[in-house]
Amino acid sequence: MQSLHGFMPHGMCYLWRLDILIMHVLADVLIGLSYLSIPVVIWWISVKRPDILFRPIAYLFILFIIFCGVTHLFSIYTVWTPAYFIEGGLKLATAVVSVATAVVLWPLLPKALAMPSSEQLAQSNKSLQDEVKLRTGAERQLTQLTNSLERQVQRRTSELERSNGTLRDFAAGASHDLKAPARQISLLADLAQRELGGAASPKALGYLHDVKSKSRDMLMLIDTLLSYSDLVETKAESSATALKPLLETLLREYYPDAPITLNVTGDPTVQGDETLLAHLFRNLVDNAVKYADTPKIVLTLDSHETANGLVVRFADNGPGIPANQAEGAFKMMQRYRSDVPGSGVGLAFCARIMEAHDGKIIVDPDYDDGARFILSFPPFEEFADDKPDH
Repeated sequence: MQSLHGFMPHGMCYLWRLDILIMHVLADVLIGLSYLSIPVVIWWISVKRPDILFRPIAYLFILFIIFCGVTHLFSIYTVWTPAYFIEGGLKLATAVVSVATAVVLWPLLPKALAMPSSEQLAQSNKSLQDEVKLRTGAERQLTQLTNSLERQVQRRTSELERSNGTLRDFAAGASHDLKAPARQISLLADLAQRELGGAASPKALGYLHDVKSKSRDMLMLIDTLLSYSDLVETKAESSATALKPLLETLLREYYPDAPITLNVTGDPTVQGDETLLAHLFRNLVDNAVKYADTPKIVLTLDSHETANGLVVRFADNGPGIPANQAEGAFKMMQRYRSDVPGSGVGLAFCARIMEAHDGKIIVDPDYDDGARFILSFPPFEEFADDKPDH
């Protein structure tokens, strides 16, 4: 065969022996076809399982293997045609792709070695399954415990509701049973005073007057206890309530002729039940009026925010509460002066109303210009309508 550029084809080196030609040509055909089929497999894997192969590396391998296959197939052509410049160019291109693949591949070796084996993956999978079983068992136990606690809460709630119902029934019955004798005592005292007429001594008349007065006190006390019983069952609603207009309304409706001056700093607003809050501040104003020892009553209100909510301070300019009485001032029937009329439950009402608002009321021990009460309300977001009754 005629040579190109003076070169001889490879077949000349084989002396055109048929057995050698068939062996080399067949080997190159099989190698070339195999090389060309491998990229198809790699590409298919990279498409279906991108998590297994690094796609840039996969594409370099595909290009490298294609060039290798092409060089082997071109070697068949050079057996009869000495196109060695083209063959050299193909080999040079294959060399460039091979070097690039090797350069990129070596840094991946630590990552490849760090990949878990199938046995390690199976062990990890078993550990995860065991963990899932443990968690499932724990969740089942937690669900059972939650259901048990819910049943206990429901049972206790039912018991409390029954107990509260019994107390309400008892309070209503006791009110009816106690009011009737108290009224009869007052009536009998009136009848005795009328029967005695002018024959009664001043001392006897004084006794009869005391009997009527005490019977009226008893009726007032019964009504007060019933009011407290109703208050215990009352749930505080949630709404923004401005305290300044609330106090101004109270003073206008209940103390129109009292010499009261109201000083409010800012515009304090609390979240709570406006009716209950009005009841609370009316009791505080009542205390200020009853115990006033100056011609003019001065009431002051201020507030400030803290990390735990809103703090409201309400003060009067009266005689104040003695330090040794401050701690028990909010107990039922607690009174420290017998010369002032009252039932001793006003501040107990205030404490109960603050409890219904998840708050607290105390006497300020550091205030010397009268009585000052510190009312602590929770932050707005912590007080909601769906809170349970207290």
